[in-house]
Amino acid sequence: MAFTSFAFLVFVAAVVLVYYVTPAKYRWIVLLVASYGYYLQASAKSFAFILVTTVVTFYGAKFLDDQNRTQKEYLAANKDTLSRDEKKAYKEAVAKKKKRILTLVLVIDFGILILLKYFRYYLDVLGVGLFKGDVLIPLGISFYTFQSTGYLIDVFRNKYEADKHLAKFALFVSFFPQIIQGPIARHDQLAAQLYEGHKFRYENLAHGAQLILWGFFKKLVIADRIGLLVGEVFVDWDQYTGWPVILGMLCYSIQLYMDFSGGVDIARGVAQLMGIDMTRNFRRPYFGDTLQEFWHRWHISLSFWTRDYIFFTVAMSKPIGNLGKKARKVFGDRVGKMIPVFIGNYLVFLCIGMWQGGELQNVCYGLYNATIICLADLLKPYFPKWHKALHINNESRAWKIFMMIRTYVIVSFGRLFSNGESMRASLHMMKSLFIPYADSWRTAYKGFELTKYDYLVLFVAILVVFMVSLKQEKLYNEKQARSGGGGGIIEMAGDGEGAGTDAEMREYIDTKSMLVRWAIYLALFAAVLIFGIYGPGYDASVFIYREF
Repeated sequence: MAFTSFAFLVFVAAVVLVYYVTPAKYRWIVLLVASYGYYLQASAKSFAFILVTTVVTFYGAKFLDDQNRTQKEYLAANKDTLSRDEKKAYKEAVAKKKKRILTLVLVIDFGILILLKYFRYYLDVLGVGLFKGDVLIPLGISFYTFQSTGYLIDVFRNKYEADKHLAKFALFVSFFPQIIQGPIARHDQLAAQLYEGHKFRYENLAHGAQLILWGFFKKLVIADRIGLLVGEVFVDWDQYTGWPVILGMLCYSIQLYMDFSGGVDIARGVAQLMGIDMTRNFRRPYFGDTLQEFWHRWHISLSFWTRDYIFFTVAMSKPIGNLGKKARKVFGDRVGKMIPVFIGNYLVFLCIGMWQGGELQNVCYGLYNATIICLADLLKPYFPKWHKALHINNESRAWKIFMMIRTYVIVSFGRLFSNGESMRASLHMMKSLFIPYADSWRTAYKGFELTKYDYLVLFVAILVVFMVSLKQEKLYNEKQARSGGGGGIIEMAGDGEGAGTDAEMREYIDTKSMLVRWAIYLALFAAVLIFGIYGPGYDASVFIYREF
């Protein structure tokens, strides 16, 4: 039941109807039944895996929470009788016990993920054939594993108390709108919204429907149409050189963004219908003028997950800190201090690369991004001197546009790794970029299966998204200016604001007259209905991130 199918829309309508006619205190049960029902119809054979992750994580967190509470109560009751050394010894004993349980649960949760998503590939590479046939990858396994383990680590760190209700926690893990492609939610941002019964509000229905329709537009009108071109170039990667490869590379970045963000828009819109705000996952990433800024805006929930649970854990650990001290003696203070940051960045992007899959080209994709970001940090002090020597005005609009285009090209080039069917294919395409195309442009043009009509539709549709994005960026910056925020990496974590920047756009539309509002809705609906890629025999071009 794809997000873009009629069956899914009927399913959502039924869930929303039942949700609002059910007494408020039981509405979470409606969501749980709907979530498990959706998962069973989509991935029944792998249902046991999400159950194991749910149960193991729930009881592991419960144990950690009990240890946190027992420690607090014991130290409070004996604060006047215990010596400093006794308190320290007690805390160390509790910490060891908690670390053992944390490690055990993480091994189980990530063990399932690694076994199903990566182990088969590496055994095949080594020539060890333990598995016969295809290994089923559970729907959304990376999303629900990262979400569950993030919750577990937060409880371990005593950020908040553990969930007390297994069935409610099961809903947090399996909430059906986000199970396919996120966003990866934090327990303190989403759980309470799922458990409470939200009152019916027309604004929620209107805003949710708008977001769903916008997601359909990006997915069906743009992503699936441009995917016909991208698929031709990347599937027949040894048949093209020169401009067709360049075009395919640049278009893939558009396809991926429209596909992924469109799917997340649909997911968040469905949740909004029931008054549930899920954190945003994109903030116009191609407006970023550096690769680092791009990653602050792209797949935000994953970026912050890796920051909080990998980067800080590694970069601030005692062994890496000691390594940084030694590095300062060898490389000097500035470079030496950056060594822990570099190590943390490489591990983060290795994780992000392997999020795509365990193949070598995905590992290289992560290392590619980490290397560019680390080099930029290393060379940062020299940039002002180079700009001055070249008479570059950093604040000029032309320079900022150049920087955005440059970043887009860097991002697109790197995706030759992540979208290549093999390392050989990725390297061949990179080399092919610089080899002129031998045949006429008409040969490639006909092979792309797109008509002049399709190119016109794509041009207009992408222009619409671009103009809307400009307006969103303006509204976002105005909001930040009013609130005194800088729109930096910490702010973009969400902090429970949920709807994020697209909320400002929908609120802006609300200020318009009814005639203007309905003209926008009907135009968007007509665009999806008339120009969307769907119909008999069409697979709705399964979302790229469906099995991540």
